[in-house]
This record gives sequence, structure tokens and C-alpha cells, in this order.
Amino acid sequence: MHDKVLMSRMNKRLFLICLLCFVLVFSAACGGSSGQKDSGDQSAGGSGSGTKADNTQNTESNDKILDQIRDRGFLIAGCKMDVPDLSYYDADTDSWSGLEVDLAYETAARIFEVSKEDAVKKKLVHFVGVTVADREEKLESGEVDCLFATYTITKERAERFALSASYYTDYIGLMVRTRGDDPNAVGSSDIQSIADLDGKYIGVPRNATTREDFLNYINTMNTIQVHPIFCEYESYEVLFKALKDGNIDVMSVDVSILKGYVDNSTKILKDRFAGQNYGAAVKKENSLLVDTINQTIEEHK
Repeated sequence: MHDKVLMSRMNKRLFLICLLCFVLVFSAACGGSSGQKDSGDQSAGGSGSGTKADNTQNTESNDKILDQIRDRGFLIAGCKMDVPDLSYYDADTDSWSGLEVDLAYETAARIFEVSKEDAVKKKLVHFVGVTVADREEKLESGEVDCLFATYTITKERAERFALSASYYTDYIGLMVRTRGDDPNAVGSSDIQSIADLDGKYIGVPRNATTREDFLNYINTMNTIQVHPIFCEYESYEVLFKALKDGNIDVMSVDVSILKGYVDNSTKILKDRFAGQNYGAAVKKENSLLVDTINQTIEEHK
């Protein structure tokens, strides 16, 4: 009988010890889980706070470009000097004209909250001449605030700069010389279309997308098999001179640019390919300026 009572007491003590251990383990587990949850919440809150702070910082950084322009007193726009109707500088009258020039003035007018006429009168835009070869460099260096320079919108460029909506669509064209008695002479009038360009020399602007666009177009045309030779030039003037001097067979740039160079000794062929959507460009950190430009483009339509 005594042994049974002792055994019963031992079982009760063992049960209590096991129960106590279970409670301690369960409490520790719950406490750890709760601690992890709190830590996670704090981490999420810290991350959210950090994201908010980053967004605020980015907004403040973007805001600075507009403040800098206002404090400076004018917008600095990079524009072509040799594209009539789009962006052209007349040295005789020391004046700029064209669609892109108008957009630059209208953007400045929006920044300074004045009319376009006042923007022109008060010279709220300072223009810097750019070429295909140097426009990106001038933007990256901060020499200009933005580009209105027949800048084609592409995926690759959108990765480097903040681009606006398209304000103009053009196509790439081909211009040849029409003079020459020898039908096999460079630049002679025997070139009537893209189909006649096998082995011919095509002049294109350096850093432009023309060569790539031409090859892409040819690859989609099963009826045309040509293998031209491409030559790159720093500017349209040098490219045009190469055509006139007979160093190349064809000058290939956007049609709007070709129209500014065509004369009685040259002609633009009927071929058109690779639609080009022009957009303004600014540095990524100044993307708020693009919002202002987009508002200007929208109102300009």
C-alpha cells in the first residue's frame, strides 16, 4: 500500500514537471514569435519610412532643376542649328526658329509663368547649338538643361535619359545627286530606290540610329537584297558636302532634315522607312522638367 502511494506521488510530480516544461517551452516560442513579428513590423515600417524619405529626396532633387532655372533666369535648351521648320539658327539675323524652338520657349513660359511672347521678349531661353555627335555629351555634362534636337525616342535612350512624349513623327529618307553623264558614276541619277543601293556608299550621321534602322528595314523586305557600305559623318553639313563631292552615293537622314539641304543638283527619293518619334530629353535626376515639357507638348497639339 505504501509503495502504491509513493508511486502515485512520483507520477504526480513527474506530471507537474512535464507540464511546467511544456508551459516554459510554449511561452518561449510565443515570445520569440511575437518578437519576430515586432521586429518584422519595425523593419517594414523602417523600410516604408526609408522609401518615403527616398521619394521625398528624389522629389526635392527634381524640384531643384526648376528652382535652378528660375534662379538663373532662363532655360538652356540644346537645339539643332540646321533643320529648317524644326530647329534652325539664322546667323544673319541672330535668330532661332522652328517647332522645337517654339516648344523650348513655351516650356520656359510655363516655368516662369508668363506668356510665350514674354518668354521670347525677355529671352527666357538660351539656345546652345548641338549636333547628333555631341548632343548627348552636352546634356550629360550639364551644358544644357534639355534637348529639343530631333532626338528619336528609343528604349536604349530611355534607359539613359528621361524622355518626353513625342511631339513630331518623321521618316528616314534618301537623297542622291542628279548630275553626271556616266550612269555608273557615284551619286548619279541611276539610283531610283533602295533596290539600287547594293554596294553603294550611304552617308549617315554619327551616333544616329539611321544605319540600324536601314538594316532592320531591309531585313523585313524579302524582295530587296542589298548590301550597302555605310560612312559616318560628324554633321549634316559635312555629310551633304560628301554627297556633293561624290564621296558617297546617298545621304540618309530624316526627311525633314533632307528638305533643308535639297537643291537643283540633288533629289529626295520616294522611299520612306523607320518612323522616327522625336522627344525632348533631360537627365534622369531632372525628370520633373519632363513633366513640364509634357504639359507643354499636350497644349501644343
